[in-house]
Amino acid sequence: MDTIFQTFHQAQYQGSGPDLATTITPIAPPHDPTLLRRFHKSSNVFSIHKDIESYIRIPQSHLSKAESTAWIDIYVAYWKAIGEILRAETGHHRDDWAIKVYEAWKEVTNLLIRGYSHAGFGAWTMPCLYTVSKYLRVFAIKADEEQAVKVGSGEVKMESDALGDDIMAGFEKNERLEDAARVINRIFTLCISDRAPIEESRKFGLYYTTNLLFKTYFKVTLPIPKDFNRCSHCDSRTTLAQLDQPLQELSPRPRSREDGYAINGAIP
Repeated sequence: MDTIFQTFHQAQYQGSGPDLATTITPIAPPHDPTLLRRFHKSSNVFSIHKDIESYIRIPQSHLSKAESTAWIDIYVAYWKAIGEILRAETGHHRDDWAIKVYEAWKEVTNLLIRGYSHAGFGAWTMPCLYTVSKYLRVFAIKADEEQAVKVGSGEVKMESDALGDDIMAGFEKNERLEDAARVINRIFTLCISDRAPIEESRKFGLYYTTNLLFKTYFKVTLPIPKDFNRCSHCDSRTTLAQLDQPLQELSPRPRSREDGYAINGAIP
């Protein structure tokens, strides 16, 4: 665990969101391919909470009690999710591996969202939200693909008498992706409802979250909710026009994210 939490504390000290996000990704870095396996093997289900706490609550840390508690919960859930991923990679999950990974990663995402709404995580940590939500969408797609294979092979039978086979199949094949869209929409709400001063605003997270939401809605071929469409269209006029320059100075964003945001925000 040393490597991950050294990076965690360094990122907290420097206020580096991208570096912090590297400590909560399900993919090991190319330069250290065994990092996640070592991280998971360094503890067990009985001592993981105490172990994580000892790494986060150190004398040099400037985190508040609420922040440290939230991060402890997040990394405990992250440790469990990595375990599910490793078991899937080694073939220990014969059934429902993708669904188990999705559910475990969804817990990480929900706890991270809670960190912003209840523990006051700073806006500079927003890259963490984008990282976990990006992989939530990936794992949701994998889980739905797994479910579709089982349905096609006859392992799972859908109750389709009431609505018809075609309608029910349309609902079932995107079950987890639709669920992921609801979770990501909570992140969108978290960003757009922020009323903090511009220097501390979470609104720059809209560039990432809006693109991710549109990609998800288009993937499941569902109509974009009116509330979301109205908010994103409005914010494309206000946030981009009024806040773009100060946000550009505060947090450089990939240009592709800005272009995607503007294009998606213009959709009627």
